[in-house]
Amino acid sequence: MEQLCKMSLLKEIEPIKTKDFLQEKFREYYKSAEITLPPRFTTREWGFLNWGGGVMNRHVKFSSMEEVNNYLKKIAPAHSYHSVAYYKEPGSKTMVEKKWQGADLIFDLDADHLPEMEEVKKGKITFSKLMEYIREQTFRLVHDILLGDFGLDEKDLLITFSGGRGYHVHVRTPSVLSLPSGARRELSDYMTGKGLNLENILIDAGYTKEFAIRGKGIERKNLGVKKLPGTEAKGWSGIISRKINQIFDELRLHKGKELKGKLKEMRLENSNININNKNEDIFNSLSKRYQKILVRMAVKEAAIFPDEPVTGDVHRLIRLPGSLHGGSGLRVTTITSKELEKFDPMLSAVAFGEKAVKIRSIVEHPVSMGNIAKLMPNTVVEVPEKAAIYFMARKWANLVLET
Repeated sequence: MEQLCKMSLLKEIEPIKTKDFLQEKFREYYKSAEITLPPRFTTREWGFLNWGGGVMNRHVKFSSMEEVNNYLKKIAPAHSYHSVAYYKEPGSKTMVEKKWQGADLIFDLDADHLPEMEEVKKGKITFSKLMEYIREQTFRLVHDILLGDFGLDEKDLLITFSGGRGYHVHVRTPSVLSLPSGARRELSDYMTGKGLNLENILIDAGYTKEFAIRGKGIERKNLGVKKLPGTEAKGWSGIISRKINQIFDELRLHKGKELKGKLKEMRLENSNININNKNEDIFNSLSKRYQKILVRMAVKEAAIFPDEPVTGDVHRLIRLPGSLHGGSGLRVTTITSKELEKFDPMLSAVAFGEKAVKIRSIVEHPVSMGNIAKLMPNTVVEVPEKAAIYFMARKWANLVLET
């Protein structure tokens, strides 16, 4: 009986000890971590959330790198942030007193905001697949929009895995720092294809025909036939052209009944499409009806969904690169545009090692940390420290206390 009571008491205090364990592990990390501070960090507001939850500790100002590092080592916060904005008085308590001096342009792409999140909830796709989608969107944002259409240089960008369920792209070129909130939101809308005039995407094929007009003789008129822009075109014209070319290339991978089924799924079964022709000829030979179907499909598949409130907020706090995410134990990891193409957070954003840690599952359904470890309901297991911290930070498990 005494043993049962002791075990029951231990289970009751496990959540408290779990937080203590996580904080201590974060502290160990910060003792040796090399944190790269944002430009002009002394003019930024800093904010932190501690392990007990509650109100964020905001309006913090640092005067040196040593101050930042000492704070992280001493407090070991669950979440660490800095402002996207630059202020004359970053430590002041109100925005008016802070005296805004400009702000980085931020794009926050989070898996939770994707339309496909509903498919995850229905069990039709896995969360790992959803993370692939958000990485692909971030890749297209960087390469197609920022480096491509906007002509930015990679040195003007900072790309990070958020440590959670998405990516942050910081744009720090001087030309964007003074942009007002409205202009920033318009950029976000542009990436979703919101308000896009599809009629202006296609270009005139230049086909004409002579008609006999009573009393006027012969007149040559434009037939209004449209064709696909070149893949090198700027803006949404080029994005849609590249996407439609990709759709045709993927269709060629299917044969016979499989191809017919795919065309029916795309509502192109009656289009008389000849997939053996060149991509440009395939599109240009289609009627306006089927051209529009393809264009709409391309817009839907190519749309990028940054979190608009984040992009438009010139006072926003954003996660500190190199810090740890208290909801996953993963590192907010800086990556290059090239690394983004194949980035796997479960391999490249892990901050802890292989030492075995015993944890108690508190989940109702099986969960996993990529291919590293799986956690089943109502179990006590030993897993590598990196997985234990991930599961505990996600609130899927508690630390097991020895009797």
